[in-house]
Amino acid sequence: MKYLIFGASQGQGDGIGRRVALALQEKGHEVRGLCRDEAKAAAESEFPLEALDIRTQTGQDRLKELIREHEPDVVWSACGVGYPSPLWSLPEAEIEEMIEANVKVNVLFCKACAPSCLDGGAHLVLTGSVAGVLEGTGTALYSGVKGFLVPFVRGQRAEYRRQGHHPSSAS
Repeated sequence: MKYLIFGASQGQGDGIGRRVALALQEKGHEVRGLCRDEAKAAAESEFPLEALDIRTQTGQDRLKELIREHEPDVVWSACGVGYPSPLWSLPEAEIEEMIEANVKVNVLFCKACAPSCLDGGAHLVLTGSVAGVLEGTGTALYSGVKGFLVPFVRGQRAEYRRQGHHPSSAS
């Protein structure tokens, strides 16, 4: 199978996107990675890694182009940021970063991928967290931004179906 993984570099956290990419590659799958950091993309990597900023139209257009060029079976977003502090002690910049990385970036990623992930196209995967579904497993803001993904994906699936499309997904 062919995978296109956004968030496939080691970030602030445990680097789940990179770890998944390496594990898939080890099992013989073709992996192409995407990240937001030019320096990380330029560094040596075990798989092709390209930087793009999904927050820009240029980045969204490049993602669509990569999907057309490589025809992946799975398009995966492993992007996210989390801080372990309670909400009341988080600096404004960290609050904004968590909302942007976990909510806005995933929304824009899905919007850019949507036409390619319908009616038998690539499967779309978003990486959530147990903190988003089980009370007490994460800090308030991290739980909230990761919890956003579950109704968001379900809502997308319902929207696609109402338009006569046939998305396949599990949430």
